[in-house]
Amino acid sequence: MTDTRLDDYGFFLARELEHILPKIFEVEYADIKYDMVLPINSEVSRGKDSYTYRIYDGSGSMRRIGSQAKDLPRADIVRKEVTHKVESYGASFGYTVQELRAAEENPGTQLEQRRGNVVRRVYEEQMQKLAYFGEPGSGLKGFFNNDQVDKLVPDKWFDTVGITADEILELLNESVTRIVDNSNMKEVPDTILLPYSAYRKISTMKLGTVSDTTVLQFFLKTNEVITDIEPINELTASKSGGFLSKDRMITYARNSDKLEMHLPQPLEFFAPQLQGLEYTVPAHARHGGVALYYPKSVMVTEKA
Repeated sequence: MTDTRLDDYGFFLARELEHILPKIFEVEYADIKYDMVLPINSEVSRGKDSYTYRIYDGSGSMRRIGSQAKDLPRADIVRKEVTHKVESYGASFGYTVQELRAAEENPGTQLEQRRGNVVRRVYEEQMQKLAYFGEPGSGLKGFFNNDQVDKLVPDKWFDTVGITADEILELLNESVTRIVDNSNMKEVPDTILLPYSAYRKISTMKLGTVSDTTVLQFFLKTNEVITDIEPINELTASKSGGFLSKDRMITYARNSDKLEMHLPQPLEFFAPQLQGLEYTVPAHARHGGVALYYPKSVMVTEKA
């Protein structure tokens, strides 16, 4: 018999986690881009099951009147309330009692962090999926398939046979022009997201046989509002997990006043819990979907 309690291994694991967790959060993944694409907001309390935001717009007119006029035109505020749900997501990793004994009895041996890294990886993948496409069953809305956004379907796409540099520039500029025109210049985009194949096309295609300038370089130099174009793998329909039926381009203002992804509780790890002969480390997060405050600030361009 031994006088060592199993709780002691829980304390040992807790101490080890202090070293493991910082390394887990330091890991970066090149294909995780949701926090580059969308402003992140964690202001909603993690205890809330929903949040509501208000969209305000002014309406009214002013016209010439007589000196004794009483029926003055009225100007007022139009307010629309939108409510989004907040949902919980969880995962876990663990170590057996025997693994903990081996680590504790061999000074200098540290528990591997790869199990925690896997949890961090699946968390990032889930957050990206929710950011891009939401989760229809829960009511959480995503960005790339948002039903509030206007859609443009051009005659030609980036992979159209024989498409010229001028036609590609027209394709890129059209979505920008539509946003500005449709909003009477109230909305001005600054970012374009493209499928990787389309991005590769514009970043390698030259303006002409005697020019070293690519279509991408020329567009960013001559367009007065777009400052960034990013390739996004999931905008290719075949890589969207079934959420998109056609390739898409997204033009929008990457501004927290226009849209935000609500993340009331980023990834957190709880204290180890003994279950049978294994200590499990629970992980938890809360997600509130993408709030699109000004739908007219976004334009979807979809392949025909």
